[in-house]
Amino acid sequence: MIRDNQVVYVEDLNVAGMVLNRRLAKAIHDAGWAQFVQLIEEKAQKYGRTVHRVSRWLPSSKTCSACGYVMGELPLRVRIWACPGCGTVHDREQNAAVNMLAAGQTERLNACGAQVRPPCGRHG
Repeated sequence: MIRDNQVVYVEDLNVAGMVLNRRLAKAIHDAGWAQFVQLIEEKAQKYGRTVHRVSRWLPSSKTCSACGYVMGELPLRVRIWACPGCGTVHDREQNAAVNMLAAGQTERLNACGAQVRPPCGRHG
């Protein structure tokens, strides 16, 4: 994964907070997310690649990647959903990946000094 990509985007998950949910705790601990991210970062450094963390507060799985509509509630059991705004049908994980890529690229551009707001319209 690291050798084939210049940049890898990962979600900055609040693992400590997530394990407080008893139903998710075992799965989260089994996944070893923090160790996985650490290994990716070490490999990236070795191969001159970049790992960028995307904010945990981004509603990546419940934002339509086609039109930007944000669902109010989207329970974890819902894996496929249709956007009320544009009708696009989303696989929850694929949609989240598209949104995280877009957010990660935007944050990187902003960190490099790209303008993210239109000019305020003031004259001289």
